[in-house]
Amino acid sequence: MSDILIYIKLPLYEREWCEYHFGRPCEFPSHTNLNHVIRHFSRKRPDGVLPETQQEGELAICLMGSRSKKPEIYNYITKHGKAAIAEAIDDIFVMHMWEDLTDIGCRSVKLSKLVMDWMENNGISMKGNNYENLRMKFQRIKDAYKKNNGINISRGYKHESS
Repeated sequence: MSDILIYIKLPLYEREWCEYHFGRPCEFPSHTNLNHVIRHFSRKRPDGVLPETQQEGELAICLMGSRSKKPEIYNYITKHGKAAIAEAIDDIFVMHMWEDLTDIGCRSVKLSKLVMDWMENNGISMKGNNYENLRMKFQRIKDAYKKNNGINISRGYKHESS
């Protein structure tokens, strides 16, 4: 593990999820898409630019590096690179949430109970708007399928009609 860190701004629920699954600071598994994204956006630090310190709302991530991109040299991430890394983390988060919350065996349980249970099982607190943000994130995905393609993936939930 490298002792060189980068910092990415994320919503509280994604920071807590990352730290629960990948440690604090986060060390993502080698040979994963996320590490490839981080490595792709790693640059040589420009002259005169000091290393950053962690700010409020940021996730600390260990730079893994590779043979061709040593973290001691390639340890600078641009604003656009940080946005890309945050997007890649969000993609993994959504895939995990989607996989767990669409389990056919739980379709008679209210979505609120599924979301709260999922939060508890994935290290996400009820602080702030975490619950409402996750519930709405999941709901927006379901709505997009229904509105855009006529696919009702909610059919069977006892709390929803039609």
